[in-house]
Amino acid sequence: MLIMSNTENIIIYDSVKGINLEGDFQGSIITRCKDDNNSIIFSDKVKISDSEGIFINNGLRVGFELIYDKKIAFSRKIEAQWYEDFESIEYSILISEDLMQVYDEGQFSDAFPYTLNKLNTAALYLDDYKYGINHLEFFREEMLRNPVSLVGNGVILADRVVIDERIDPVFYDCLIVGRDENENLLVSFEPYMNVKKSLTDVKYIIILGIEELKL
Repeated sequence: MLIMSNTENIIIYDSVKGINLEGDFQGSIITRCKDDNNSIIFSDKVKISDSEGIFINNGLRVGFELIYDKKIAFSRKIEAQWYEDFESIEYSILISEDLMQVYDEGQFSDAFPYTLNKLNTAALYLDDYKYGINHLEFFREEMLRNPVSLVGNGVILADRVVIDERIDPVFYDCLIVGRDENENLLVSFEPYMNVKKSLTDVKYIIILGIEELKL
């Protein structure tokens, strides 16, 4: 496992550790929200202001929403949006260029013949007592592109996921943001990660549609 230290990845905001860096930040930024949708925002510009809040520009917000008594996965482009209430954000972290290069180098070609590319964003799995979704059995031993997963307190952004014979997701070429035992935010890259549902708190897996990825 390749773990990048927090001197290479800049923690812009962390509600748990009380980190709040004022200024403008550009690059590959992951923001986790504290909302009913458990949403995650991928963006390339973030501005932090004590007086105004968090400004996110040119991003993609991913999560779930309740529509007509049914949970639906969504991904929406963010042109420019202020989050005046810091309480709505858990953290925002700027990923180092070196780590992003490692992640980019692991990407499969879109033309790979055995990979399924979804046109529109769809839910693969949602752990919810009332609105649960589980399509893992249907996609067993298939390879799906562009999964985003919330596992415990960690975010997984991977190039692809395969559902193995035990109906557990196996992620390949993963960028992972999570907290250690001391609640410190860490970022790592894993070429291979088998997530056992019986041992891990898998909250959801969303497959991003290729149309939504055209930022």
